Amino acid sequence: MLPTNLKPIEILDAGIHCETLALRMYDRLARRVEVPQLQARLAQLKKDEKDHRKTLRAHRRALFGTGESSVAEAAAAGIFGAVDVTGINDKESLIQALYAAIRFEEYAAYYYDKLRHKMPNREARIFLEVLASEGRFHADILKRQIEVLRPMRLALDERGRTVEV
Repeated sequence: MLPTNLKPIEILDAGIHCETLALRMYDRLARRVEVPQLQARLAQLKKDEKDHRKTLRAHRRALFGTGESSVAEAAAAGIFGAVDVTGINDKESLIQALYAAIRFEEYAAYYYDKLRHKMPNREARIFLEVLASEGRFHADILKRQIEVLRPMRLALDERGRTVEV
C-alpha cells in the first residue's frame, strides 16, 4: 500500500533504497541466467538503476543536505516488495521472477507518480516524473524479454544458471 504520509525527504530516501533494491534484483537475476539477450537487458537495467540512485542522492543533498537516511532499507523493501530469484530452476520459474520484477517496476512507477507533487522544488518533481516513466519503460522491457524467452528451450547448467539448450 502506498504510504501517503511521507515527507519529501522520506520520499527521496525511500526512492534511493528502491533504486538500490532494483539494482540488486537485476544483479541477482543476471547471475541466474546465461541467455545473452536477457543478460544484455539486465545489464542495461542495472546501469539505469545505478544512475537513478545517483541522481536521487544529488536531489536529496541539494534539498536536505547530507545525513542519515530518514527511511530504513527494510522499510523501503516493505513498500516496494522484494523479488526472490533463489527459486529459479527452470523456464517457468525464471518467467515468474521476471513477472515479479515487472510488478516491482510498475509499483515504483506508481510511487513516483503519486508522490512527486510533494517535492518542494520543480526539478525534483520533474525527476520523479521521469522515474515514473522509466519504471513503466523497464516493465515493458521485461515483458518483451518474457516473450523472447517463451519459445526458447531452457535448462539449468551445472552452476545452476538458466541456459538455452
